[in-house]
Amino acid sequence: MKKTKQWVVGSLSALLLLSGCATGDTKPAVSSTNGSTTAPSPAKEAPKSDVTLTISRWAGPHADDQAELLKEFEKETGIKVKMDAIDFGQLKPKQTLNMSGKTGQYDLIWAQESWIGEYVKSGFLAPLDDYVKGVGSKYDAADMNPSAIKAFTVDNKLYGLPNFEQMPLLVYNKEMLQAEGLQPPQTWDDTLKVAKHFFDKGTGIGIPGKQGSASVSIFTILKRTNGSDYFNASGKLELATPANIETMQFWKALSSYSMKGSTTWWWDEVAKALQFGQIPLGITQSGLFSQLEDPSKSKVNGKLGYAPLPYKKSPAGLINVWSWCLPQDSKHPKEAFQLAAWLTSKETEKKMSLKNASHISLRQSLFNDQELVSKAPWLPAVGAALKDGITSPLQLNAPKLVEALGNGMSSIITSGSDPKEILEKVQQDIASQF
Repeated sequence: MKKTKQWVVGSLSALLLLSGCATGDTKPAVSSTNGSTTAPSPAKEAPKSDVTLTISRWAGPHADDQAELLKEFEKETGIKVKMDAIDFGQLKPKQTLNMSGKTGQYDLIWAQESWIGEYVKSGFLAPLDDYVKGVGSKYDAADMNPSAIKAFTVDNKLYGLPNFEQMPLLVYNKEMLQAEGLQPPQTWDDTLKVAKHFFDKGTGIGIPGKQGSASVSIFTILKRTNGSDYFNASGKLELATPANIETMQFWKALSSYSMKGSTTWWWDEVAKALQFGQIPLGITQSGLFSQLEDPSKSKVNGKLGYAPLPYKKSPAGLINVWSWCLPQDSKHPKEAFQLAAWLTSKETEKKMSLKNASHISLRQSLFNDQELVSKAPWLPAVGAALKDGITSPLQLNAPKLVEALGNGMSSIITSGSDPKEILEKVQQDIASQF
């Protein structure tokens, strides 16, 4: 892949970014009369500050929960925080408008990994390396998922602190499988066997087969489990490889055992079918898992298991991450970085996940934190999948690839199209744009 299109891991110093500023402990230790050091007494009142930070993110329950936590940051630092929370569809356009106009409106923005290439190329974001040099070793570098860090690193410069993951997983009804003497599936062959068993009994697996990006996200993971990629070693688009064809053939086979009608489903419909016990297993998105475990809404809470998507060779997961990024025109960059570090600290991330179980941190130690797992039983599966994390294509023309593949995968389900022919056609149609 060309250098300008590569996403590479930054230096280790970029990972050591939360020491000191992540905890809010800014007072030095004080000496006692015998020469030993003791921790300072807690401050009796919040420090004073004239700084007000404005942050940009999408609106909704997640934003509301985060706003509550921000009160703690304000109390600890004296820095005020104003949240500009708007609908997802308007978020990127508004961020782009303000940063391109150098309005200085935003001190910190929440952005997806798929936006970073465009933002960096346009000069909108400040690299964080200068802020993280020499901050010490309190931050556990190994605790942050390296694939997520890689997604926000461009030309060895870090442009975001990963904060929130959304992950497709295989969800299965443990009681339904046990009643049939079946084990939770792991491999492609396992999954086809279980899906066929239930399809023959009138149900089958639920898949988000509706034309669009959901199926492409699944294909991105499935091909990774088969050791293949979208691009060759030279960075050229190469879709119709034997491994990719084999992966698409598995998608076709799996869809043939899908619940009738699910060819028009999205993530939500799969979740609802699981929620009401209509299907024994399905593939859906982590943002919907909370409703599956809500006893006031679900008929199957406590009965579900969660696993990485079926694999051919080894499990893999999708890096679909939101990160806190620093605009070049931030009026208060030092304080903005301090806030980003606080928001992505282990302590704050755990508090956020306890408030909102749909919040999945990229801190690896939290995937198996028993207090969190009791509220979010899918976390160990997310952690297992992210041991081999892969992003969707991040090139500027990636949306065209996603659209073409989505159309092709839909035709495989609805019309029985040949996987090899589909991949060859997409390759022929758009290869010149990569």
